[in-house]
This record gives sequence, C-alpha cells and structure tokens, in this order.
Amino acid sequence: MHPEAAFLAGYALVLILVAAGLGSLGRRPTHPWASRMLAASRPPAERPVNGDDDWPHSEVPVFHLGLSGVALAAAALLTAANVGRHHGPIELLAQLALLLLIAARTRRLISIHRAIASQPNRGGPTSARIEEEPRWRR
Repeated sequence: MHPEAAFLAGYALVLILVAAGLGSLGRRPTHPWASRMLAASRPPAERPVNGDDDWPHSEVPVFHLGLSGVALAAAALLTAANVGRHHGPIELLAQLALLLLIAARTRRLISIHRAIASQPNRGGPTSARIEEEPRWRR
C-alpha cells in the first residue's frame, strides 16, 4: 500500500471516530438541572414538565449531529480524492471499506436527526414559549 494512501485512509478513519465521538457528546444531558445533585435542591415549582426542555439545551443534539456530519463529509472527500489518486487493488479495497463505513454512519446520523426533528414540542426560537413573560418580571 502506498504511504500516502495509508496516511489518508488513517486520517479518514480518525475523522470517522471523531464524528462518532461528537455524536455521543450530543446525547449527553447539558441542562444544569440534569445533574442529580442540583435536581434535588430545585424547588418543585421550578422543575420542568415532562419533556419541557429549555431552548438552548434542546438544540445541543442537533448541533453535535451537524458537527459530526461535517467530519464525515471531510472523511468522504478525502477518501474519494484518494480513490482518484491511488488505483491499486489493496488501496481500492481499503478505501471502499471506508466509504461504506462513512455511508453507514451518515445514514445513522440522518435517522437520528429525523427522530429528533419529529419529537413534538421541542421548543426553539419559533416556539410559543418565547412569547411568555420572562421570570424576572413575575
């Protein structure tokens, strides 16, 4: 295998792993009240209703999915350029395996994004909750 092809294949594999890591970061709770220690000290009147997330925290998974998509796009671009430069049978086999891995991960990202987008009452800048009176005015 040509050293340049091996380097680019390794770099694309690292980008795929970075994309997987970013996707897992998006599944972690980011709301300050998600901590068990802080949730116990929160007054019952301020605890969120079922599924009622605050806007910036509800968009974190989508943000991380977008970053993961950028890393996968870079890996796909590097691998496709590598296919154009190196035509040996071993290089082609390794690059096609990487392209299949990238396609599988991209398909998973799209399905996760569709699942997140189909959730009702996600909040967001166009949500009706924006028009409510701020808490400091109450």
